[in-house]
Amino acid sequence: MHMFLEIVFKELNTSVVVNLEKSVEEVRRVLPFTSTIDVWKQEIYFPTPINISYANKDLAYKARIGSVHWWPPQKALCIFYGFSHQYTPTVELGDLVDPVNVLFDIENGVAVDVMEHKREPSLAKFGEVLERRGFTWSTPLRNGKRVLVAYKIVKSRRISVEASVEPYGIYIESEGIAEFSTDLASIRELSILREVASRHHYARIDLSENGLIVVSACSRHDEEELGKAVEDIEELLKNLR
Repeated sequence: MHMFLEIVFKELNTSVVVNLEKSVEEVRRVLPFTSTIDVWKQEIYFPTPINISYANKDLAYKARIGSVHWWPPQKALCIFYGFSHQYTPTVELGDLVDPVNVLFDIENGVAVDVMEHKREPSLAKFGEVLERRGFTWSTPLRNGKRVLVAYKIVKSRRISVEASVEPYGIYIESEGIAEFSTDLASIRELSILREVASRHHYARIDLSENGLIVVSACSRHDEEELGKAVEDIEELLKNLR
């Protein structure tokens, strides 16, 4: 059993979705609720009314990028979006579906509404394309508009993408690889990455709107072409690692 949990950053009209794979009923019975974000290192967390019974064997001592945990002292949900780990032991519950870089600009004190997520029906046919490639998908908010996000774990490596479906086509972007810089060494590295990308039909090395190096692609409103574009992004990411 699993559940999609939506965390809405109220002032931003933006949300993220968590794929909960453990303690689903304990979480569902307290929904919806409100809370306030704290940021620590590369982690956001917020107190909740969630009560989880656990044994010592259930405790986690390390966190993966994109993993979601419950922290007993504050009954807090914690989302790890970078290289930091938990302060003290936690219980791992699931994963962030969105690319983690959507959390980079979240600040202390942001109010959140937490509720069960329902996927946007108008994006379902595109989400199912990603599902056939092994992704778990959802439809969070970006500035008030529903977008398509998806993730999967392949050989302990996380792959996550976001797709904006416009009337004139689809834009797809991976999780951020690194921050963009204009120093000479970085430009050289970027040139090497672009040379690798030149062997791919759809996938390219690109920049996100918040200045991260990403792998992106675009496609028509064609399910077969969207599948090929996402496959190409996966292949390029594999070649970069």
